[in-house]
Amino acid sequence: MPPLENVVSFHRTATAPVVKPPATPLQAIRDWFEKQDGEVRREIAGMAVLLLFECRGAPEIGSQEWCEYLRRWLDQAGLSNHAVIGRALTFRTCFEYFAESRFTESGWTLSEKTALKILEEAKLHPNSEAARLAPTAQKMLDALPARKSRWIEVRKSWRELAGARLTPRALRIWSTSHMQRGRRDSGREL
Repeated sequence: MPPLENVVSFHRTATAPVVKPPATPLQAIRDWFEKQDGEVRREIAGMAVLLLFECRGAPEIGSQEWCEYLRRWLDQAGLSNHAVIGRALTFRTCFEYFAESRFTESGWTLSEKTALKILEEAKLHPNSEAARLAPTAQKMLDALPARKSRWIEVRKSWRELAGARLTPRALRIWSTSHMQRGRRDSGREL
């Protein structure tokens, strides 16, 4: 029988393609996090400080240091499948709780009303707490349209990630494939 090469032409490559193992759910979250605008990353890190890490105080909430802390938490090596899934679910729940007001029209309306109320109270009581907060409230009102637009994009990208990679079914599939790959890899060492 003639060699198959004589019957069918093959295009050979110098090296076989490298198959990259699927990213962990935490790597998927980290990749999503890094694609966000710097201000959004700082807000998300501030959320993590309060809800995930239960930290309060210095450094300033949302600072670059907290972004690094969140990155390390998402990148920690050597976690078991259960720990990876637990962290992914914890992040998802905390993020969605935190971001809910940024994902809805009513949340933005409430933010606008709160800022306007602070400005009104500051005019009536120039030495009050509201007067101290008035410059921040004004900045928030000025930036509201741009922030709202930015968070609409964040919501869209988050829902794509969460719907594809962070559902219970997707996490089970990842865990199962990761365990099977681990068994195959350990079998090669023998």
